[in-house]
Amino acid sequence: MRTRVPADSLVGKVILSTRFQPGLVVGIGLVAALLVPVSVRLGGPIILAALPLIAVTALADASYALLAARSTSLSRRVLVLEPLAARVSEASWLIALWFLGAPGWAVAVTGALCWMYVQTRSRAREVGLRDLGMTTLGERSVREFVVAIGFGAAGVIAVAGGGQYEQWIGGAITVTVTAWMLLAALGLLQLVIVVSAALRND
Repeated sequence: MRTRVPADSLVGKVILSTRFQPGLVVGIGLVAALLVPVSVRLGGPIILAALPLIAVTALADASYALLAARSTSLSRRVLVLEPLAARVSEASWLIALWFLGAPGWAVAVTGALCWMYVQTRSRAREVGLRDLGMTTLGERSVREFVVAIGFGAAGVIAVAGGGQYEQWIGGAITVTVTAWMLLAALGLLQLVIVVSAALRND
């Protein structure tokens, strides 16, 4: 299993030293993601709470990959629930963006593109293409970065301008979901091209 955090790095050593179970970090990441829409609904400066929550989910993702790669007793339940937790996390972020004014159609299209990307990569691995040799614009780390920037911008606007700049928040969030949607589409296109080329050479 490829990990984003090298095991011999300082962060990797700290993660491994915790001896957390992979299932636990998946649960922590999911809970943090589910709290993002709550912080958004509370509004005002509390929108900024979405940033550390997204950071917790991102750290949980990295920790899971590293711990799972080193685990000798990874349960099938965790293997099944981890991708489900990841999709629920992204759905929570999209719902939070919608709460802040993102167009519903853009939220729906973005969610569909992410689902198609994950399904395509999963099917490719099932037929033996486990190492596609590239990182695309549709990776989960890219989604986390884009959505964090969006919530950060919305939070800063809320703190600086209050209710009078509500339209600005909606504009920033619309830009965020549009960027996520375009990156997801480009990432899916990249993945399809690479998978198609690999299958032709099969």
